[in-house]
Amino acid sequence: MVARKKFVYLCTNAIRLEASLDKFKPSSYLTFSVHLDGLEAEHDHAVDRKGIFDVAVRAIKAAKARGFRVTTNTTIFDGAEPARVQEFFDFVTTLGTDGMMISPGYRYEKAPDQDHFLAREQTKALFREIFAPWRAGNKKAWNFNHNPLFIDFLVGEKDYECTPWGMPSYSLFGWQKPCYLLGEGYYDTYAELIEKTDWSQYGRKSGNPKCTDCMVHCGYEPTAAEDSMRPQNMLRSLATVFSKS
Repeated sequence: MVARKKFVYLCTNAIRLEASLDKFKPSSYLTFSVHLDGLEAEHDHAVDRKGIFDVAVRAIKAAKARGFRVTTNTTIFDGAEPARVQEFFDFVTTLGTDGMMISPGYRYEKAPDQDHFLAREQTKALFREIFAPWRAGNKKAWNFNHNPLFIDFLVGEKDYECTPWGMPSYSLFGWQKPCYLLGEGYYDTYAELIEKTDWSQYGRKSGNPKCTDCMVHCGYEPTAAEDSMRPQNMLRSLATVFSKS
């Protein structure tokens, strides 16, 4: 896929990443997206396994030392302390990562813990507080792997609909139908995913109760990306790109 110049974000909990680095070669088309749900206490609690935070951090450092692109993938849950999340962002920045991706925790049907997720208004209020110093220019070093319009959406300044086909997920099981949170199974081919899925059944406007409170990146980042191509938004998006170069 790299040889075909396809951008690959390889999502991993990083437990075996450091030992597997010899299987890969650094490329601008390959990024390790490491699951890291906060600082040590928060992450080890989220994955229900002590010591995994340290394993992931060691893997990030090892990958960066060998020239790989590395980003982090973080879910923010109900009860998160904004100051603690901000401290986490500061820490990840010191690792020299190539961007942080964040998403609100969403109460999907197959989640084992149904008690620590965010509804839409909770999400907006929490992210407004988390992002306040960064949006005020006091945390310029924070590097988010997001379109800025998606962050506007998280804090309630944009109102988007889900684009459920915008971020297809492929794994050893096949192409996920169509949202990885709902666990509805897999198709063998991408063509089947596109042609056989009833896309009208997904997103808030569909009336599907499973979609009511969702603000997760996989559905809304593509919407923000499309919105960024409108003439009135292009300058802002380009300014974000050039600020990282």
